[in-house]
Amino acid sequence: MIVLYGGSFNPPHIGHRIIAEYAYDYLKPNKFLITPAVIPPHKLDEKNIANFELRKKWCEIAFPKERFTVSDIENDLPKPSYTYQTVLKLKELYNDDIYLLIGEDSLINFHTWYKWKQLIDEVTLVVYKRYSEKLKFENYKLPHIFLNSPLIEISSTDIRNRVKKGLSIYGMVSDKIVQEIKNTYR
Repeated sequence: MIVLYGGSFNPPHIGHRIIAEYAYDYLKPNKFLITPAVIPPHKLDEKNIANFELRKKWCEIAFPKERFTVSDIENDLPKPSYTYQTVLKLKELYNDDIYLLIGEDSLINFHTWYKWKQLIDEVTLVVYKRYSEKLKFENYKLPHIFLNSPLIEISSTDIRNRVKKGLSIYGMVSDKIVQEIKNTYR
């Protein structure tokens, strides 16, 4: 089994890492891929996205190599970066089951994803909490595995906003990338 945890990781933060650790321990995959999107399709208009190579480098620092592999697979695929294309390529490369790790917010909006009906046939969805009300999970009809993980109320947007205001981001991101993040989003 391969776990695919994709996102913009703009920047990667401690919440991403905690969710990945919970998913790793719960699923015990053969391979766990952290996959920064080269051009996230839902953020085409976003002006404040760091370049792909920088976000990839940050992910390599934030996620330990002993458990996670940061993949640049989307760099070689058509742009923007669609999960469906990534999954098909991974299946071709690894011939293994793909478990797609997504947040509850993504589950609720899954019907807006590129080729979502085909994608749901190619993966097993693993969903982590983004809201305090479990009711949202219970009312959503797509098949998924619920990851019993803590609710983490931190986001990349919050971190970028804190940097713009001159506030601390220590403890929210890896200490090794704090200065680069400050320099990028200031």
